[in-house]
Amino acid sequence: MRFYDDVNEEDEFTEEEISMAKGFCEACDRGALPDYDEEQYDVIISHLMFSQKGDYLKKAIERARKEFPEDPEFVIWQARYYIWNNQLDEAQQFMQKTLRRFPPSAMLYEEMAFMAYTFRLNLNVRELVSKAIAIEPSSNAYFILTNLYLDNHNVDKAFDCFMESYRYDNGVLYNLDLLIQSHNLQRNDRFDTELAFADRLCREFPLIKQIWMVTGSLYATNNQHAEALQCFEFANSIEPEALLYYAIAQANCHLGNYEKTLDYCRLATEISNENTANVLMGRALRKLHRYEDSLLHILKADEKDIDFPAAFSELVETLSAMGRMDEIPDFIDRFYQAENLTLEKLEWVLDCLSLDRPDGIEYRQLCLAAADQFKSGTDYCAWLTEFCYLVHTPKVALDILETHYTDSDDDELYLHLGYFLALLYLADNNPNSAIHHLQNALILNEEGISEDFLEIDSERLYEQYPDVYYMVSPYLDRVSDVRNN
Repeated sequence: MRFYDDVNEEDEFTEEEISMAKGFCEACDRGALPDYDEEQYDVIISHLMFSQKGDYLKKAIERARKEFPEDPEFVIWQARYYIWNNQLDEAQQFMQKTLRRFPPSAMLYEEMAFMAYTFRLNLNVRELVSKAIAIEPSSNAYFILTNLYLDNHNVDKAFDCFMESYRYDNGVLYNLDLLIQSHNLQRNDRFDTELAFADRLCREFPLIKQIWMVTGSLYATNNQHAEALQCFEFANSIEPEALLYYAIAQANCHLGNYEKTLDYCRLATEISNENTANVLMGRALRKLHRYEDSLLHILKADEKDIDFPAAFSELVETLSAMGRMDEIPDFIDRFYQAENLTLEKLEWVLDCLSLDRPDGIEYRQLCLAAADQFKSGTDYCAWLTEFCYLVHTPKVALDILETHYTDSDDDELYLHLGYFLALLYLADNNPNSAIHHLQNALILNEEGISEDFLEIDSERLYEQYPDVYYMVSPYLDRVSDVRNN
Protein backbone atom coordinates (compact mmCIF):
# COMPACT_ATOMS: atom_id res chain seq x y z
CA MET A 1 0.00 0.00 0.00
CA ARG A 2 1.47 3.33 -1.02
CA PHE A 3 0.97 6.08 1.55
CA TYR A 4 0.61 8.70 -1.14
CA ASP A 5 -1.75 6.77 -3.44
CA ASP A 6 -4.96 8.69 -4.08
CA VAL A 7 -6.54 6.33 -6.59
CA ASN A 8 -10.23 5.66 -5.99
CA GLU A 9 -10.32 2.44 -4.01
CA GLU A 10 -13.65 1.41 -5.44
CA ASP A 11 -12.01 0.94 -8.82
CA GLU A 12 -9.50 -1.48 -7.28
CA PHE A 13 -12.07 -4.11 -6.29
CA THR A 14 -13.17 -6.68 -8.82
CA GLU A 15 -16.64 -8.23 -8.80
CA GLU A 16 -15.08 -11.42 -7.50
CA GLU A 17 -13.45 -9.59 -4.58
CA ILE A 18 -16.66 -7.75 -3.71
CA SER A 19 -18.53 -11.06 -3.82
CA MET A 20 -15.93 -12.65 -1.52
CA ALA A 21 -16.34 -9.85 1.06
CA LYS A 22 -20.12 -10.22 0.86
CA GLY A 23 -19.75 -13.98 1.30
CA PHE A 24 -17.69 -13.41 4.46
CA CYS A 25 -20.46 -11.26 5.95
CA GLU A 26 -23.10 -13.88 5.11
CA ALA A 27 -20.91 -16.62 6.61
CA CYS A 28 -20.56 -14.55 9.81
CA ASP A 29 -24.34 -14.33 10.05
CA ARG A 30 -24.60 -18.10 9.67
CA GLY A 31 -21.84 -18.70 12.21
CA ALA A 32 -19.87 -20.94 9.85
CA LEU A 33 -16.82 -19.23 8.35
CA PRO A 34 -14.88 -21.00 5.59
CA ASP A 35 -11.09 -20.97 5.44
CA TYR A 36 -9.41 -18.03 3.73
CA ASP A 37 -5.75 -17.53 2.92
CA GLU A 38 -3.79 -14.39 3.81
CA GLU A 39 -4.33 -12.67 0.47
CA GLN A 40 -8.07 -13.30 0.63
CA TYR A 41 -8.31 -11.89 4.15
CA ASP A 42 -6.43 -8.80 3.04
CA VAL A 43 -8.95 -8.22 0.24
CA ILE A 44 -11.93 -8.89 2.53
CA ILE A 45 -10.67 -6.49 5.21
CA SER A 46 -9.81 -3.81 2.63
CA HIS A 47 -13.30 -3.92 1.15
CA LEU A 48 -15.07 -4.02 4.52
CA MET A 49 -13.17 -0.95 5.67
CA PHE A 50 -13.90 0.83 2.39
CA SER A 51 -17.59 -0.02 2.63
CA GLN A 52 -17.61 0.89 6.37
CA LYS A 53 -19.02 -2.39 7.63
CA GLY A 54 -17.62 -2.01 11.13
CA ASP A 55 -18.88 -5.14 12.90
CA TYR A 56 -17.87 -7.47 10.08
CA LEU A 57 -14.55 -5.63 9.73
CA LYS A 58 -13.74 -6.24 13.38
CA LYS A 59 -14.53 -9.96 13.01
CA ALA A 60 -12.42 -10.25 9.87
CA ILE A 61 -9.39 -8.65 11.52
CA GLU A 62 -9.73 -10.79 14.64
CA ARG A 63 -10.08 -13.97 12.59
CA ALA A 64 -7.12 -13.10 10.34
CA ARG A 65 -4.86 -12.30 13.29
CA LYS A 66 -5.81 -15.59 14.92
CA GLU A 67 -5.20 -17.62 11.75
CA PHE A 68 -1.96 -15.83 10.79
CA PRO A 69 -0.40 -14.44 13.99
CA GLU A 70 3.03 -13.89 12.40
CA ASP A 71 1.76 -11.79 9.48
CA PRO A 72 2.43 -8.06 10.13
CA GLU A 73 -0.29 -7.04 7.66
CA PHE A 74 -3.09 -8.01 10.03
CA VAL A 75 -1.46 -6.33 13.01
CA ILE A 76 -1.34 -3.19 10.86
CA TRP A 77 -5.01 -3.61 10.00
CA GLN A 78 -5.80 -3.75 13.72
CA ALA A 79 -4.06 -0.40 14.26
CA ARG A 80 -5.91 1.07 11.28
CA TYR A 81 -9.18 -0.19 12.74
CA TYR A 82 -8.59 1.71 15.98
CA ILE A 83 -7.79 4.87 14.04
CA TRP A 84 -10.79 4.36 11.74
CA ASN A 85 -12.95 4.34 14.89
CA ASN A 86 -11.15 7.43 16.19
CA GLN A 87 -9.73 5.42 19.09
CA LEU A 88 -6.36 7.12 18.97
CA ASP A 89 -5.33 6.28 22.54
CA GLU A 90 -6.11 2.62 21.93
CA ALA A 91 -4.22 2.75 18.64
CA GLN A 92 -1.15 4.22 20.31
CA GLN A 93 -1.17 1.67 23.13
CA PHE A 94 -1.66 -1.20 20.70
CA MET A 95 1.17 0.02 18.46
CA GLN A 96 3.57 0.47 21.37
CA LYS A 97 2.80 -3.04 22.62
CA THR A 98 3.14 -4.51 19.13
CA LEU A 99 6.49 -2.85 18.46
CA ARG A 100 7.88 -4.34 21.67
CA ARG A 101 6.73 -7.88 20.92
CA PHE A 102 6.35 -8.38 17.19
CA PRO A 103 9.31 -9.61 15.09
CA PRO A 104 11.15 -6.82 13.17
CA SER A 105 9.47 -6.01 9.87
CA ALA A 106 10.05 -3.18 7.39
CA MET A 107 6.34 -3.16 6.54
CA LEU A 108 5.35 -2.90 10.20
CA TYR A 109 7.80 -0.08 10.91
CA GLU A 110 6.78 1.87 7.80
CA GLU A 111 3.06 1.65 8.34
CA MET A 112 3.20 2.45 12.04
CA ALA A 113 5.54 5.36 11.39
CA PHE A 114 3.08 6.72 8.86
CA MET A 115 0.09 6.34 11.18
CA ALA A 116 1.97 7.85 14.10
CA TYR A 117 3.06 10.82 11.98
CA THR A 118 -0.32 11.42 10.39
CA PHE A 119 -2.35 11.19 13.60
CA ARG A 120 0.34 12.63 15.91
CA LEU A 121 0.68 9.59 18.10
CA ASN A 122 3.39 9.50 20.72
CA LEU A 123 5.83 7.23 18.88
CA ASN A 124 9.35 7.95 17.65
CA VAL A 125 8.62 8.24 13.94
CA ARG A 126 12.21 8.89 12.88
CA GLU A 127 13.42 5.81 14.73
CA LEU A 128 10.73 3.64 13.14
CA VAL A 129 11.56 4.89 9.65
CA SER A 130 15.29 4.32 10.23
CA LYS A 131 14.60 0.75 11.31
CA ALA A 132 12.48 0.16 8.21
CA ILE A 133 15.22 1.49 5.91
CA ALA A 134 17.83 -0.65 7.65
CA ILE A 135 15.78 -3.76 6.87
CA GLU A 136 14.50 -2.84 3.42
CA PRO A 137 14.80 0.68 1.92
CA SER A 138 11.62 1.81 0.17
CA SER A 139 9.87 4.76 -1.37
CA ASN A 140 7.39 4.83 1.51
CA ALA A 141 10.06 5.15 4.19
CA TYR A 142 11.90 7.96 2.42
CA PHE A 143 8.58 9.70 1.77
CA ILE A 144 7.94 9.87 5.52
CA LEU A 145 11.50 11.13 6.12
CA THR A 146 10.88 13.89 3.58
CA ASN A 147 7.95 15.09 5.67
CA LEU A 148 9.97 14.98 8.87
CA TYR A 149 12.68 17.15 7.36
CA LEU A 150 10.08 19.60 6.04
CA ASP A 151 8.71 19.85 9.57
CA ASN A 152 12.23 20.78 10.69
CA HIS A 153 12.56 23.31 7.81
CA ASN A 154 15.50 21.43 6.31
CA VAL A 155 14.82 21.76 2.59
CA ASP A 156 18.11 20.19 1.45
CA LYS A 157 17.62 17.02 3.49
CA ALA A 158 13.95 16.87 2.53
CA PHE A 159 14.84 17.10 -1.14
CA ASP A 160 17.53 14.42 -0.84
CA CYS A 161 15.05 12.06 0.85
CA PHE A 162 12.42 12.80 -1.75
CA MET A 163 14.86 11.92 -4.52
CA GLU A 164 15.52 8.61 -2.75
CA SER A 165 11.78 8.02 -2.58
CA TYR A 166 11.57 8.84 -6.30
CA ARG A 167 14.40 6.40 -7.03
CA TYR A 168 12.38 3.54 -5.55
CA ASP A 169 9.05 4.63 -7.07
CA ASN A 170 8.66 7.57 -9.47
CA GLY A 171 4.93 7.65 -8.68
CA VAL A 172 5.69 10.09 -5.86
CA LEU A 173 5.96 12.86 -8.48
CA TYR A 174 2.25 12.59 -9.14
CA ASN A 175 1.08 12.33 -5.53
CA LEU A 176 2.54 15.32 -3.70
CA ASP A 177 -0.45 16.37 -1.61
CA LEU A 178 0.93 14.74 1.54
CA LEU A 179 4.08 16.87 1.24
CA ILE A 180 3.16 20.23 -0.19
CA GLN A 181 0.18 22.05 1.35
CA SER A 182 0.53 20.07 4.56
CA HIS A 183 -0.25 23.29 6.44
CA ASN A 184 -3.84 22.34 5.73
CA LEU A 185 -3.21 19.46 8.13
CA GLN A 186 -2.41 21.80 11.05
CA ARG A 187 1.25 22.29 10.23
CA ASN A 188 0.87 26.00 9.61
CA ASP A 189 4.51 26.97 9.98
CA ARG A 190 5.70 25.08 6.91
CA PHE A 191 4.63 27.42 4.13
CA ASP A 192 8.02 29.03 3.40
CA THR A 193 9.74 25.65 3.69
CA GLU A 194 7.25 23.97 1.38
CA LEU A 195 7.55 26.82 -1.10
CA ALA A 196 11.32 26.42 -1.22
CA PHE A 197 10.89 22.66 -1.57
CA ALA A 198 8.32 23.10 -4.36
CA ASP A 199 10.72 25.45 -6.15
CA ARG A 200 13.42 22.75 -6.04
CA LEU A 201 10.97 20.24 -7.49
CA CYS A 202 9.91 22.63 -10.28
CA ARG A 203 13.56 23.14 -11.26
CA GLU A 204 14.38 19.44 -11.07
CA PHE A 205 11.26 18.31 -12.95
CA PRO A 206 10.20 21.34 -15.04
CA LEU A 207 7.82 19.43 -17.32
CA ILE A 208 5.84 17.55 -14.68
CA LYS A 209 2.44 19.21 -14.71
CA GLN A 210 1.34 17.93 -11.31
CA ILE A 211 4.22 19.68 -9.54
CA TRP A 212 3.24 23.06 -10.99
CA MET A 213 -0.41 22.45 -10.11
CA VAL A 214 0.35 21.66 -6.49
CA THR A 215 2.75 24.61 -6.25
CA GLY A 216 0.05 26.87 -7.62
CA SER A 217 -2.41 25.53 -5.05
CA LEU A 218 0.16 26.25 -2.33
CA TYR A 219 0.35 29.89 -3.45
CA ALA A 220 -3.44 30.12 -3.72
CA THR A 221 -3.95 28.79 -0.20
CA ASN A 222 -1.63 31.55 1.00
CA ASN A 223 -3.64 34.15 -0.98
CA GLN A 224 -0.77 34.77 -3.42
CA HIS A 225 -3.02 34.52 -6.44
CA ALA A 226 -0.75 36.22 -8.99
CA GLU A 227 1.96 33.64 -8.31
CA ALA A 228 -0.63 30.86 -8.32
CA LEU A 229 -1.88 32.01 -11.71
CA GLN A 230 1.62 31.81 -13.22
CA CYS A 231 1.99 28.22 -11.97
CA PHE A 232 -1.41 27.15 -13.27
CA GLU A 233 -0.80 28.77 -16.67
CA PHE A 234 2.55 27.02 -17.01
CA ALA A 235 1.01 23.68 -16.04
CA ASN A 236 -1.72 24.28 -18.61
CA SER A 237 0.89 24.94 -21.28
CA ILE A 238 2.30 21.47 -20.61
CA GLU A 239 -1.08 19.76 -20.94
CA PRO A 240 -4.48 21.51 -20.73
CA GLU A 241 -7.28 20.01 -18.67
CA ALA A 242 -10.58 21.11 -17.15
CA LEU A 243 -9.18 21.30 -13.62
CA LEU A 244 -6.46 23.69 -14.75
CA TYR A 245 -8.92 25.86 -16.68
CA TYR A 246 -10.95 26.13 -13.51
CA ALA A 247 -7.86 26.89 -11.38
CA ILE A 248 -6.84 29.65 -13.82
CA ALA A 249 -10.39 31.03 -13.75
CA GLN A 250 -10.43 31.02 -9.95
CA ALA A 251 -7.06 32.81 -9.71
CA ASN A 252 -8.26 35.44 -12.18
CA CYS A 253 -11.43 35.90 -10.14
CA HIS A 254 -9.39 36.55 -6.99
CA LEU A 255 -7.32 39.08 -8.95
CA GLY A 256 -10.41 40.89 -10.23
CA ASN A 257 -9.98 39.72 -13.84
CA TYR A 258 -13.62 38.76 -14.20
CA GLU A 259 -13.81 38.63 -18.02
CA LYS A 260 -10.88 36.18 -18.06
CA THR A 261 -12.63 34.24 -15.33
CA LEU A 262 -15.63 33.81 -17.61
CA ASP A 263 -13.45 32.77 -20.57
CA TYR A 264 -11.66 30.02 -18.65
CA CYS A 265 -14.87 28.83 -16.97
CA ARG A 266 -16.37 28.34 -20.44
CA LEU A 267 -13.33 26.30 -21.45
CA ALA A 268 -13.71 24.19 -18.30
CA THR A 269 -17.42 23.54 -18.91
CA GLU A 270 -16.69 22.40 -22.48
CA ILE A 271 -14.61 19.55 -21.06
CA SER A 272 -16.26 18.87 -17.71
CA ASN A 273 -19.82 19.10 -16.48
CA GLU A 274 -18.86 20.07 -12.92
CA ASN A 275 -21.07 22.54 -11.08
CA THR A 276 -18.13 24.52 -9.71
CA ALA A 277 -17.44 26.30 -13.01
CA ASN A 278 -21.05 27.48 -13.28
CA VAL A 279 -20.92 28.77 -9.71
CA LEU A 280 -17.68 30.63 -10.38
CA MET A 281 -19.19 32.15 -13.52
CA GLY A 282 -22.09 33.31 -11.38
CA ARG A 283 -19.70 34.96 -8.95
CA ALA A 284 -17.74 36.72 -11.72
CA LEU A 285 -20.96 37.95 -13.34
CA ARG A 286 -22.16 39.26 -9.99
CA LYS A 287 -18.89 41.16 -9.59
CA LEU A 288 -19.53 42.66 -13.03
CA HIS A 289 -23.03 43.67 -11.82
CA ARG A 290 -24.62 41.40 -14.41
CA TYR A 291 -27.01 40.04 -11.82
CA GLU A 292 -29.59 38.35 -14.04
CA ASP A 293 -26.87 36.42 -15.89
CA SER A 294 -25.26 35.60 -12.56
CA LEU A 295 -28.48 34.19 -11.18
CA LEU A 296 -29.01 32.16 -14.36
CA HIS A 297 -25.68 30.31 -14.00
CA ILE A 298 -26.08 29.74 -10.28
CA LEU A 299 -29.57 28.35 -10.71
CA LYS A 300 -28.21 26.07 -13.45
CA ALA A 301 -25.76 24.63 -10.92
CA ASP A 302 -28.46 24.51 -8.27
CA GLU A 303 -30.77 22.62 -10.63
CA LYS A 304 -28.13 19.93 -11.15
CA ASP A 305 -27.63 19.50 -7.41
CA ILE A 306 -30.04 21.22 -5.05
CA ASP A 307 -27.77 20.36 -2.11
CA PHE A 308 -24.61 21.82 -3.65
CA PRO A 309 -23.34 24.16 -0.91
CA ALA A 310 -21.24 26.43 -3.14
CA ALA A 311 -24.26 27.13 -5.34
CA PHE A 312 -26.36 27.99 -2.32
CA SER A 313 -23.70 30.36 -1.00
CA GLU A 314 -23.51 32.29 -4.28
CA LEU A 315 -27.29 32.24 -4.60
CA VAL A 316 -27.64 34.05 -1.27
CA GLU A 317 -24.97 36.58 -2.25
CA THR A 318 -26.57 37.31 -5.62
CA LEU A 319 -30.13 37.60 -4.31
CA SER A 320 -28.83 39.95 -1.61
CA ALA A 321 -27.07 42.10 -4.23
CA MET A 322 -30.30 42.22 -6.24
CA GLY A 323 -32.32 43.32 -3.23
CA ARG A 324 -34.39 40.13 -3.32
CA MET A 325 -33.76 39.09 0.28
CA ASP A 326 -37.35 37.95 0.70
CA GLU A 327 -36.64 34.97 -1.60
CA ILE A 328 -33.74 33.63 0.47
CA PRO A 329 -35.81 31.93 3.23
CA ASP A 330 -37.42 29.61 0.67
CA PHE A 331 -34.00 28.35 -0.39
CA ILE A 332 -32.90 28.02 3.24
CA ASP A 333 -35.98 25.94 4.08
CA ARG A 334 -35.39 23.62 1.14
CA PHE A 335 -31.70 23.28 2.00
CA TYR A 336 -32.47 22.72 5.67
CA GLN A 337 -34.96 19.97 4.89
CA ALA A 338 -32.63 18.02 2.59
CA GLU A 339 -32.38 14.40 3.71
CA ASN A 340 -28.62 14.25 3.20
CA LEU A 341 -27.83 17.44 5.10
CA THR A 342 -24.16 17.39 6.12
CA LEU A 343 -22.04 19.50 8.41
CA GLU A 344 -20.23 20.97 5.42
CA LYS A 345 -23.52 22.15 3.91
CA LEU A 346 -24.65 23.58 7.22
CA GLU A 347 -21.44 25.56 7.53
CA TRP A 348 -21.86 26.96 4.03
CA VAL A 349 -25.36 28.17 4.87
CA LEU A 350 -24.29 29.57 8.22
CA ASP A 351 -21.41 31.42 6.58
CA CYS A 352 -23.89 33.08 4.23
CA LEU A 353 -26.37 33.98 6.94
CA SER A 354 -23.69 35.33 9.28
CA LEU A 355 -23.02 38.12 6.78
CA ASP A 356 -26.60 39.43 6.75
CA ARG A 357 -28.60 38.34 9.76
CA PRO A 358 -26.67 36.20 12.24
CA ASP A 359 -29.27 36.76 14.94
CA GLY A 360 -32.15 35.50 12.80
CA ILE A 361 -34.22 32.46 13.71
CA GLU A 362 -32.93 30.49 10.69
CA TYR A 363 -29.33 30.88 11.85
CA ARG A 364 -30.09 29.60 15.33
CA GLN A 365 -32.18 26.71 13.96
CA LEU A 366 -29.37 25.59 11.68
CA CYS A 367 -26.82 25.79 14.50
CA LEU A 368 -29.08 23.55 16.59
CA ALA A 369 -29.57 21.19 13.63
CA ALA A 370 -25.83 20.63 13.50
CA ALA A 371 -26.02 18.68 16.78
CA ASP A 372 -27.26 15.67 14.80
CA GLN A 373 -23.89 15.51 13.03
CA PHE A 374 -21.97 14.66 16.23
CA LYS A 375 -21.75 11.58 18.39
CA SER A 376 -21.51 13.45 21.70
CA GLY A 377 -22.66 16.71 23.23
CA THR A 378 -19.05 17.64 23.96
CA ASP A 379 -18.06 17.30 20.31
CA TYR A 380 -21.04 19.38 19.21
CA CYS A 381 -20.42 22.14 21.76
CA ALA A 382 -16.74 22.26 20.80
CA TRP A 383 -17.67 22.65 17.13
CA LEU A 384 -20.34 25.26 17.86
CA THR A 385 -17.93 27.28 19.99
CA GLU A 386 -15.17 27.22 17.40
CA PHE A 387 -17.47 27.95 14.48
CA CYS A 388 -19.29 30.87 16.09
CA TYR A 389 -16.00 32.23 17.43
CA LEU A 390 -14.47 32.23 13.94
CA VAL A 391 -17.46 33.80 12.17
CA HIS A 392 -18.03 36.35 14.96
CA THR A 393 -21.44 35.15 16.12
CA PRO A 394 -20.68 34.28 19.77
CA LYS A 395 -24.12 35.37 21.05
CA VAL A 396 -25.80 32.55 19.12
CA ALA A 397 -23.50 29.90 20.58
CA LEU A 398 -23.85 31.36 24.09
CA ASP A 399 -27.63 31.26 23.81
CA ILE A 400 -27.61 27.61 22.67
CA LEU A 401 -25.07 26.42 25.25
CA GLU A 402 -26.72 28.19 28.16
CA THR A 403 -30.26 27.21 27.13
CA HIS A 404 -29.65 23.57 26.21
CA TYR A 405 -26.40 22.35 27.81
CA THR A 406 -25.62 24.02 31.15
CA ASP A 407 -27.94 21.57 32.95
CA SER A 408 -26.69 18.52 31.06
CA ASP A 409 -25.86 15.40 33.11
CA ASP A 410 -23.08 14.50 30.64
CA ASP A 411 -19.94 14.27 32.85
CA GLU A 412 -17.51 14.86 29.98
CA LEU A 413 -19.39 17.95 28.81
CA TYR A 414 -19.59 19.20 32.41
CA LEU A 415 -15.78 19.19 32.60
CA HIS A 416 -15.31 21.14 29.37
CA LEU A 417 -18.27 23.47 29.08
CA GLY A 418 -16.65 26.22 31.14
CA TYR A 419 -13.84 26.61 28.60
CA PHE A 420 -16.33 26.93 25.75
CA LEU A 421 -18.34 29.57 27.59
CA ALA A 422 -15.21 31.48 28.59
CA LEU A 423 -13.98 31.65 25.02
CA LEU A 424 -17.35 32.79 23.73
CA TYR A 425 -17.65 35.49 26.39
CA LEU A 426 -14.21 36.76 25.38
CA ALA A 427 -15.37 36.89 21.75
CA ASP A 428 -18.45 38.79 22.97
CA ASN A 429 -16.22 41.34 24.77
CA ASN A 430 -17.37 40.26 28.22
CA PRO A 431 -14.14 39.39 30.07
CA ASN A 432 -15.73 39.36 33.53
CA SER A 433 -18.08 36.52 32.62
CA ALA A 434 -15.20 34.80 30.79
CA ILE A 435 -13.04 34.91 33.93
CA HIS A 436 -15.88 33.50 36.04
CA HIS A 437 -16.38 30.50 33.75
CA LEU A 438 -12.65 29.99 33.29
CA GLN A 439 -12.07 29.89 37.05
CA ASN A 440 -14.76 27.24 37.47
CA ALA A 441 -13.42 25.24 34.54
CA LEU A 442 -9.85 25.26 35.89
CA ILE A 443 -11.05 24.02 39.25
CA LEU A 444 -12.92 21.15 37.60
CA ASN A 445 -10.51 20.18 34.84
CA GLU A 446 -7.17 21.90 34.43
CA GLU A 447 -6.00 19.32 31.91
CA GLY A 448 -8.75 20.21 29.45
CA ILE A 449 -7.32 23.66 28.93
CA SER A 450 -4.68 22.44 26.50
CA GLU A 451 -7.18 21.65 23.76
CA ASP A 452 -10.34 23.51 24.72
CA PHE A 453 -9.22 27.03 25.43
CA LEU A 454 -5.71 27.92 24.32
CA GLU A 455 -6.42 27.78 20.60
CA ILE A 456 -7.02 31.50 21.06
CA ASP A 457 -3.92 33.54 20.28
CA SER A 458 -1.97 34.05 23.52
CA GLU A 459 -0.63 37.43 22.35
CA ARG A 460 -4.17 38.67 21.88
CA LEU A 461 -5.05 37.39 25.33
CA TYR A 462 -2.14 39.31 26.84
CA GLU A 463 -2.95 42.56 25.01
CA GLN A 464 -6.73 42.60 25.38
CA TYR A 465 -7.46 40.49 28.46
CA PRO A 466 -4.41 40.46 30.75
CA ASP A 467 -6.38 39.00 33.67
CA VAL A 468 -7.37 36.00 31.57
CA TYR A 469 -3.84 35.69 30.22
CA TYR A 470 -2.32 35.46 33.69
CA MET A 471 -4.81 32.77 34.63
CA VAL A 472 -3.85 30.53 31.72
CA SER A 473 -0.18 31.49 31.28
CA PRO A 474 1.11 28.60 33.47
CA TYR A 475 -0.26 26.23 30.83
CA LEU A 476 1.10 27.93 27.71
CA ASP A 477 4.54 26.29 27.70
CA ARG A 478 3.06 22.86 28.29
CA VAL A 479 0.66 23.29 25.36
CA SER A 480 3.51 24.38 23.11
CA ASP A 481 5.48 21.25 24.03
CA VAL A 482 2.48 19.04 23.30
CA ARG A 483 2.04 20.62 19.87
CA ASN A 484 5.71 20.37 19.00
CA ASN A 485 5.71 16.69 19.87
